Amino acid sequence: MRHPVRRLALPLLVAAAALAAQPAPAAPKRSKRFGIEGRIVRFDGASDQLVVSVSKTSVSGGIGGSVAGDPAPKSVGRGSELSFAVVPEGSVLRRTVVKSIQGGGLNNAGTRESFEQALAAIPPDRNVIFSFEQNPKAPPEFILKMIQIRMTEEELEARLNEISTEE
Repeated sequence: MRHPVRRLALPLLVAAAALAAQPAPAAPKRSKRFGIEGRIVRFDGASDQLVVSVSKTSVSGGIGGSVAGDPAPKSVGRGSELSFAVVPEGSVLRRTVVKSIQGGGLNNAGTRESFEQALAAIPPDRNVIFSFEQNPKAPPEFILKMIQIRMTEEELEARLNEISTEE
């Protein structure tokens, strides 16, 4: 007569093997990020929306991929105006970040005032990079995650001097 523990061992091993063969639960799908180039038209602080004029539906100049995002969806057309929901304040993980590609963050304080100051630092005639995702709370259709400014050396130096005198 076989030992009772051995009689249970084989069915338990079979059950454990079946559970191990099950695929792991899928990780939550990360939002797809898109990148465009354009100019700021206006910021409506009352509704926390930024309107931009789209110059290019993808990002050029070696900034693409994981930093700026994939080319814009077909619904975004060159020459059109696009509204983005923004989160002007809060933690860096939550808020819309404004930064210089060469000089770091421009709204590091995480306040509405620092966000608006960073927007004001963007020359109105300059294309900037907008990285965005689908807005789960639409409308508007998209939520802005990051604005990246290509600043000249002179602009960077002036900005750094301004920051050092503010502190």
